[in-house]
Amino acid sequence: MRGSAMSARSSPPKYLAISADLRERCLKMPVGARLPSERWLAVDFGVSLMTVRQALAELASAGWVERVAGSGTFVRRPRVEMGPSLTSFTEDMRRRNLRPSSRLISFERVATDSDVARELGVRPGDEVITVERLRFADGEPMCHELAHLPLHLLSVLESADLEGSLHEALTAATTVLVSATRKVRALPAPPRECRLLDLPVGSPALEITDTFYDTRNRPVQTARSRYRFDRYEVLSKLSRQPNNSRPRQQPEEA
Repeated sequence: MRGSAMSARSSPPKYLAISADLRERCLKMPVGARLPSERWLAVDFGVSLMTVRQALAELASAGWVERVAGSGTFVRRPRVEMGPSLTSFTEDMRRRNLRPSSRLISFERVATDSDVARELGVRPGDEVITVERLRFADGEPMCHELAHLPLHLLSVLESADLEGSLHEALTAATTVLVSATRKVRALPAPPRECRLLDLPVGSPALEITDTFYDTRNRPVQTARSRYRFDRYEVLSKLSRQPNNSRPRQQPEEA
């Protein structure tokens, strides 16, 4: 008797189990779809309305649903917050308990243009490696990525899993990325990328261009990634720089 009581106390609350179940259902439903009513869910799970409301509140706080008073609960997708730290797409997804994956579109040697040449520290027209991929989270397209890397990394990439993490492959080959520069802008996504990202043609995208550097401050990779506008937001931490100039003193009155 005492053991069963301890087991009951150690088991997670029912609303968390229901929330996890509903999250799996949301993944199979399109954004904007309406969930069954609270009363229907209470009967379906065999719990009280209060427990169902707790489960829906948990989903809403995580960004999986939107609750509209008088209308119901609707499926949405949580936004991924991109912070100021240096992390890869794979790391970002894993931290959010999402399953990262990629689909390789192309892997080739090309003559570089002036913009990429400047970022990688090579001459325009020099050959570089390009890796074009579509990145997924839990099977949903999140980002179209076009990466350029110096030609001396060709053997590393030829033996790497290009549908996995490029950063992990480079680290395994003793090329550790320790710093980066980042440019962010919003723009209309080209029709091809709208199709790849499962967005209506004409949708906006969040374009992020990163150039990564190794421990010797050498550019190792520059990547232009276009993210779904409805799934990403950028977080920046700002602080005011101290003002070293002293305020001018007012002249004393005679």
